[in-house]
Amino acid sequence: MTSFHIDLSGFMEVHAKAVAEACNSGRATLATWRQQIDPVDPAELLIPLFVHTRRAFVWISPQSSVLAMGTAADFSGRGTARFAAVRAGWEPAARDVVEGGTGPRGTPSLVGGFAFAPGDGPMPDGLMWVPRVLISREAGGPTVLALSVGVEPGPAVPDDVARVVNQAYGWLTAVGGRPCRSPHLEGTTVTEVPPPDEWKALAGRAVEQVGGGAFGKAVLARQLRVDAPCSYDIPSVVGALIEGQPGSTVFAVALDRHAFVGATPERLVGVRAGQARSMSLAASMPRGTTPAEDTRLRDALLADDKSRREQQMVTAMLRQAFERVCGDVRVPAEPYVMDLPNLRHLHSRIEGRIADPSNTGVLDLVELLHPTPAVGGHPRQAALDWIAAAEPFDRGWYAGPVGWMNTDQEGDFAVALRSAHLHGRTATLYAGCGIVAGSDPEAELEETRLKFRTMLDALAVPGYGPVGVGTS
Repeated sequence: MTSFHIDLSGFMEVHAKAVAEACNSGRATLATWRQQIDPVDPAELLIPLFVHTRRAFVWISPQSSVLAMGTAADFSGRGTARFAAVRAGWEPAARDVVEGGTGPRGTPSLVGGFAFAPGDGPMPDGLMWVPRVLISREAGGPTVLALSVGVEPGPAVPDDVARVVNQAYGWLTAVGGRPCRSPHLEGTTVTEVPPPDEWKALAGRAVEQVGGGAFGKAVLARQLRVDAPCSYDIPSVVGALIEGQPGSTVFAVALDRHAFVGATPERLVGVRAGQARSMSLAASMPRGTTPAEDTRLRDALLADDKSRREQQMVTAMLRQAFERVCGDVRVPAEPYVMDLPNLRHLHSRIEGRIADPSNTGVLDLVELLHPTPAVGGHPRQAALDWIAAAEPFDRGWYAGPVGWMNTDQEGDFAVALRSAHLHGRTATLYAGCGIVAGSDPEAELEETRLKFRTMLDALAVPGYGPVGVGTS
């Protein structure tokens, strides 16, 4: 339970200024109150968060944490213009926000994400929003509480402020505790989409396309549909990811009865103080069961020509994209190994100083970079066209950008890997592999099984078999 005091009269003054601004301009605006609070354990806020709202956002990364409840204003986009639409809505709104309080500027204000590609799935193509209640902390910084109210031109509605304040007290003073891991439920079933033999045939066709020069790489995904006897408990799933994937970015987006959750190792892009940072992540290798085997597998990944070529393809694309908008672009000469609990990847950090920060924000870079060859392919359009025709499902938000922004157009976005869409008692998990010259469909299938383990462990599913076979 967190102890704190909100200056209601101060927030009311900010709200009154926002009402005056809205009436003078004839445009809707936002009133935001920020203040520092004592540090909190994000995991202890999960249970009351998902109890008190049907719109929630969770982001726990090595660089920052954001937990958010409700919405004061939505910014959405559809189709290929989804990034531009959100940006066009948020940039003027961010300039007009009326802020007050004792908290620092530049903390997260806007949260949400985007689909991998435009589609007709249950999640929108693009949705970011200003939460009513938001708690954030960046590495080494204070914990900040932000309260926001949407204001329309016209008479003031002071009850809006009181409702948001009460919502914050209700969430942050609830007796929570970390959520318990869900037990494995008898009768849980797993369905593979497409079935393994069909997926391997698709992977084989992709290898043929690479050999024929259609593209150099395509990332082929597949699904697991995990049906449980009862609805999934989102706090338990997110809590298990926080506990089990400490080096990854754990995220959760809850929209009404749908939730998209995961723990991704891949950062798409972060922007702070004019500096942009991204990550080239590709190639996979399992962890060893003994220290000696683990070292051998690590060395094998670094020495593997196919893995190095695949990762270099991603690095080259990111470097070229950064050089379009950044100066002083820095890329290490050799990749590093990223160790995760059950597998490892090759990765390189890419950094650059944005040439024109006043006209290039984090969402501009998200649109420029997405999808990287790590989740789409190369050349981009040829690979995406093949994926759209080959995969028998809509990816939804899998492998799309998820993250947060502030009013200065800074922020952080991750690539939504190791993820699942939860709806009632059904969880739809996603995993994919990069198909390049020399790819073996059987080995790629096994790689997806390793990647599925992140979400299967969080869902308390110990294993899975053929279509329709129970996992008990």
